[in-house]
Amino acid sequence: KMKTFKYLVIGASALVLTACGNSDTSRDLSDANADYQAVLLEQLIDAQPGDVIEIPAGVYSFDRSLSLNIDGVTIRGASMDETILSFQDQIAGAEGLIVTANDFTLENLAIEDTIGDGLKVNGGENIIIRGVRVEWTNGYATENGAYGIYPVQTTNVLVEDTVAIGASDAGIYVGQSRNVIVRNSRAEYNVAGIEIENCIGADVYGNIATNNTGGILVFNMPNLPQPGYHTRVYDNDIFANNTENFGHAGTPVASVPAGSGVVINSNDQVEIFNNRISDNNTANIIISSLHSTGY
Repeated sequence: KMKTFKYLVIGASALVLTACGNSDTSRDLSDANADYQAVLLEQLIDAQPGDVIEIPAGVYSFDRSLSLNIDGVTIRGASMDETILSFQDQIAGAEGLIVTANDFTLENLAIEDTIGDGLKVNGGENIIIRGVRVEWTNGYATENGAYGIYPVQTTNVLVEDTVAIGASDAGIYVGQSRNVIVRNSRAEYNVAGIEIENCIGADVYGNIATNNTGGILVFNMPNLPQPGYHTRVYDNDIFANNTENFGHAGTPVASVPAGSGVVINSNDQVEIFNNRISDNNTANIIISSLHSTGY
């Protein structure tokens, strides 16, 4: 039987977001509700298959990671601009939210300023990430978390209507997965805007990738459980990806040149069509080999 959790939290107010790159990036979290952390942690621990955890509009402060390992759970906010989970004061954990479960849906909320990755889904089938924003609100910086939206080793993955801003590796990253769709999303001011790595069967369409170091990457990397092939990149707007590379030295994306539109690296059966690609100062499309690039 499906249970729906609803909590009314008094005193939590919405934030006015500062545009990424603006010099005034100060954030006032004085109204953020810290008490909600205990409520949500309890809901995640007690969750049962079929549960819907509804997080109302508001700004909520967390000082540690959230985790879920129960199949069949939906976490739903009011919208990515109204339900904001802030990890600005995080002192424990490597992610904002880590999920190891099947049949998981996350929708209509924002995850901000995590120490590490924003949302990580590790393993699992039938994953839906919809209407989610992951952002580092200080602007792009090497100290930001590596990945914004990060499903890895998953099957049947849908990422849609999402926003990723400020990741020091990839804003929207799907790795070592099968049957992937990334659509109608926006990636901005990340090192890699959208990255498909070692995936089998991925469609990337209807997205906007701009102001990243590289717009859309389709990579194969060695020594991973599966090689990737058969990715289609189409009907995207990929423009002005000229932000300096702020990735951590030694990581593969740290070698991606600023000004890269689409980068295909050592990946087979890749189709690129019907995109609008422009104003990427190094090259609009790069086809490269792992052995020659130093990734």
